Amino acid sequence: MKNALLRTFVLSLLAVSFTHAKEAPLKVAVIGGMMSSGMWERVEAAFEAREGIDVEVAVSGNKKELEEYVRAHQVDLITMHSSDTISNLVADGLFERLTPWTRNAQMLVGVKSNPAHIEPSDTLNEALEKIEKSKSPFLVHPSGGTFEVVSAFKEHYNFHPATIFLESKRGFLKEVVRHNGYTLFGVIPFLLQKEHHAKIEGFYIEDKSLQRPYLAAIAHPSKVTKKVHAKAQKLLEFLTSKEAQEIVASYRMEGFERYPIFFSIDVSRKP
Repeated sequence: MKNALLRTFVLSLLAVSFTHAKEAPLKVAVIGGMMSSGMWERVEAAFEAREGIDVEVAVSGNKKELEEYVRAHQVDLITMHSSDTISNLVADGLFERLTPWTRNAQMLVGVKSNPAHIEPSDTLNEALEKIEKSKSPFLVHPSGGTFEVVSAFKEHYNFHPATIFLESKRGFLKEVVRHNGYTLFGVIPFLLQKEHHAKIEGFYIEDKSLQRPYLAAIAHPSKVTKKVHAKAQKLLEFLTSKEAQEIVASYRMEGFERYPIFFSIDVSRKP
């Protein structure tokens, strides 16, 4: 009798352990701005409520930190800015189904003396014209995203200022102050003062030329079980759903309700 009870108890423990192993949460890698802004947490909670699938952020940080982690550890979904980094992770067979699902924005920042006399009501075109006419230097720090935005300025607004290319992103606001000029900075890190200088102010302007897409991708089927892959696919599909896009479009950081920081994509043509 005792042996029978013991066997029953052991089998029950094994069944519970097996159930928990099967229901392990999806592991995701999320770029830092989505976490520090609180937006990913909101999207994740909505997905969990809708699908009953738990999600766990395995790593968050900059692109380099995410890449190093996912090349050494199993992750079921990754999301970061459009970049060679995430494209190469797909090209190398770690992930698949590279999908754009939201955008965020950069903003013009400059010295508080504002030599170009930019006004809060200026359009991006007006602000760029003022910078160029004032002969104020425009500083560009080494970032693929920044290079893309500056290229968009040149293409759409014929913007050709006196340009200074910086060798490092570290301390770039000090260089902007030293040269009495302007630059680009992400809206999220600017609002959260990830890099701060008392003599710098920001000019928030909504314009598509300032926006950059975020991409998401799920683990390649060869890297995970069919069940995990199916769950990851559900999360990826949720990111471009109407529900998720409404969260993206309406999301504001506490204390900065005036500033949209994420922008929805057009999902009207989804099959």
